[in-house]
Amino acid sequence: MLAQALKIAGALLQARNEEHQGLKILDWQGFLHLTNSMLEQVQQVQQSCQRKVQLDEHVGVEIQAGLLAITYSQTKSIIEEFHQKCLLQTKQTLEQERWERTDVPVQYKKILETDILGHPEAGEQGSEDGNPPVERYLHVEGSHYLVVPAVLTLLQLLAEYIRLCRDFSDMTAEVVQRMCQLLRLFNQRAQRLVLDGQAVHHKVLPNIKAANLALSSQCCGLMAQVLPLLQSRLNAVAGSQSTHNAQTAAKGALVVALLSDLSKIASEFAEHRGALFGKLSDLLRVHYEKHSQRWLKVPHSDCPDIWKGDAMATLRSESALGEHESLEGLMKDITAMYRVLLRNLNYDSVRKIFARAFEEIASSFRRRLEQDLPAPSPPYSESLGRSLGDRLLLDFAYLYRELGTLTGITTPLQRLLCDLVQHLQTKLPEDPPKKIHPAVLEALHRAGRLPQ
Repeated sequence: MLAQALKIAGALLQARNEEHQGLKILDWQGFLHLTNSMLEQVQQVQQSCQRKVQLDEHVGVEIQAGLLAITYSQTKSIIEEFHQKCLLQTKQTLEQERWERTDVPVQYKKILETDILGHPEAGEQGSEDGNPPVERYLHVEGSHYLVVPAVLTLLQLLAEYIRLCRDFSDMTAEVVQRMCQLLRLFNQRAQRLVLDGQAVHHKVLPNIKAANLALSSQCCGLMAQVLPLLQSRLNAVAGSQSTHNAQTAAKGALVVALLSDLSKIASEFAEHRGALFGKLSDLLRVHYEKHSQRWLKVPHSDCPDIWKGDAMATLRSESALGEHESLEGLMKDITAMYRVLLRNLNYDSVRKIFARAFEEIASSFRRRLEQDLPAPSPPYSESLGRSLGDRLLLDFAYLYRELGTLTGITTPLQRLLCDLVQHLQTKLPEDPPKKIHPAVLEALHRAGRLPQ
C-alpha cells in the first residue's frame, strides 16, 4: 500500500512540474521540507511493518528513490530558472552601466562581509539624520575599492547563490557551477563594454574616458580579491558536509573540484584589470606621441644665454630655461591624467600605470633619436647650452620641475628622465650642433634639476 501511495505521489509531482517551476525559491524550499518530513514518516512506518510481519527491507525503496529523483530534478529546474533570471539581470544591468562611481549603502557592506565572506555580523549603524549610512569604498582585507552600480548588483546575486548552497545543500554542485557561469559572463561582458569600447557603440557612453577605465579596473580588482576568499569559505562548508557517509563525501569532493574554478575566474578578473591598466598606459603614451611630433620636429625658440653669467643661480631658481613650447601641453595632459587616476585608484596602481607608460615613452624617444633629429643653425650651435642635446636636457629639467610635484609617480618619473638622458648620450650624434656638453648635464645634476 505504501508503494502504491508513493507511485501516486510521484505521478502527482510530475503532473505539477510546470507549476513547480514557477514557484519562488522560498516556497519550493518549504515544499521540499514538508516532502522530506513525510518521507521520513513513511520510512518509520516501513520499519515498523518490517519488524511485525518480517517484510523484505527493500520493499518500496526503489519507488521512494524515484520520488526523491523527481524532486531533485525539479529542484534543479527551479535553480536553473533562477540562474537564467540572474543572467538576464546581469546582462541588462551591464548594458545600462555608465561606469561612474557610486556610494556603497550599508546593506551592501553587510552582503559582502556577512553573506559572501562569512564574517560575523556587526551591529547596525545609523547616520545622524536617521538615513542608512553610505561609504565611499568597499573594504576587503585592508584594501579599498571604488565600485559602480553593476558590481553592487553582482555582489547581491552572489549572496543569493550562496544562500542556495546553504538552503539546498544537496544541490551545491549545481549552484556553484552556475555561479561560476554568472561571474564569467560579468567579466566578459564588462571587458567588451569598457576595454573594447562597445559601450560607445551601444551609445551608453559618448567615449571611454580614463575614469571609466580606472573604475572598471577597481571592480576587477575587487572580484579578484573576493573570489579566493569565497572559495575558502565554501570549501570549508563542503568539507564539513562530506564527513557523514560515502555518498556525501563524493558530493563534497565534486563541490571542492568545482570551487577550484573560482581561482581561475579570479585570475581572469586580474588579467582583465591588467589589460585596463595597459589601456590607461596607452592613453599616456598617445598624449606623448601627439606632443612629441612637434617637440622633436620643430626647432626650439631662442632663449637667454644663462651660461655667460651665474648659471648655477639661474638653474636653482624657478625661472624658465627656454623649454620647448610643446612641452607645456604634454605636462598638462600628464598632470590631468594623474589627478583623474588618483581620484579612482590607489597610489600603487597609479604608479604601475605610469611606470609602464614611461617605459614605452622612453623606448619611443630612443627610436626617434635613431632616425636623426634636425638641428638647424640657428637656433642650435656648438656653444655651451645651445646645442640640440643641451636644449633637450633643459626640456627634461622643465618636466622634472613641473611633474616632480606629483608625488605618487616620483620614482617612475626619475626613471624616465634617467632613461631619456642615457638615450641622448648614446644615440645622439657627436656633431657640434647636436652633441651634449657634459658641463651642462653636470650643472643640471648639481642644481637638482635632473635626477642623478
